[in-house]
Amino acid sequence: MSPVVFIPAAERTGLIVPLGAWILEEACRQGAAWLYEHGDASPKTVTVNVSARQLREAGFADEVDAVLRRTGLPAHVLTVEITETAVFDGGTALTELKAIAALGVNIALDDFGTGHSSLSLLRTCPADILKVDKSFVDDITEGGQHAVVTAALIHICDGLRLRAVAEGVETADQAAELHRLGYRYAQGYHYARPLPAEQIPAYRPPLKVAV
Repeated sequence: MSPVVFIPAAERTGLIVPLGAWILEEACRQGAAWLYEHGDASPKTVTVNVSARQLREAGFADEVDAVLRRTGLPAHVLTVEITETAVFDGGTALTELKAIAALGVNIALDDFGTGHSSLSLLRTCPADILKVDKSFVDDITEGGQHAVVTAALIHICDGLRLRAVAEGVETADQAAELHRLGYRYAQGYHYARPLPAEQIPAYRPPLKVAV
C-alpha cells in the first residue's frame, strides 16, 4: 500500500502519532545497528519523516532524546524531515523543532518551494538541509521556470550554508544537469529503489554522477 493512501488516513485518525513513534524508534535502532556492525562504512545519516501532528505534541523533542538514548544512535546521525507547512504557523511545532535541533539532530525541510512562504521560513526554522521538490526536478533538462528556480535554490543554500538535496531524480540526464548547477546531493529512482535494511550498507550509487 502506498504511503499516499495510508498516511492521510493515519493523520485523520490520529494514529500517525503512535505510528510515527514506532518508525522513529525502529529507524534509530537500525541506524545504531549499522554503526555497530559496519563502523565507518555504515550509512552516514538516517532520515525520518515527522508529521505536523507529531510536532504539535508538546514533549516530542524529549521523545526524540529518549529514543536516541535508548538506541545509542548519535544525534548527528539522525535527520528529522518535516514539511514546510508543519512549522508555518510557529507555536508548539517550531518550539519542539528548535529543541530537537539543540540535541544535535539535523533538520531537513521536505518538498521545499511548494509552501506558502518558503523563503521567510528560513529565518525562523533551524534547518540544515533543503530538499528541493520533485516538481522542480521533473523538467530540469528542458529549461524554463522550474530550471531557473532550481538554479536559484542552490545559490540560496550555498549562501546560507545549507545542504541542498534534489528530490525525485529519475534519469541520468536530470542527475547530470543538477550536478552542473551545483547540486551534490540527490535522491530518487535513478540511484536506487527502496531496499531492505540488510542491503543498504553494501549499496553504492551510480558513479557516473557525483552525489
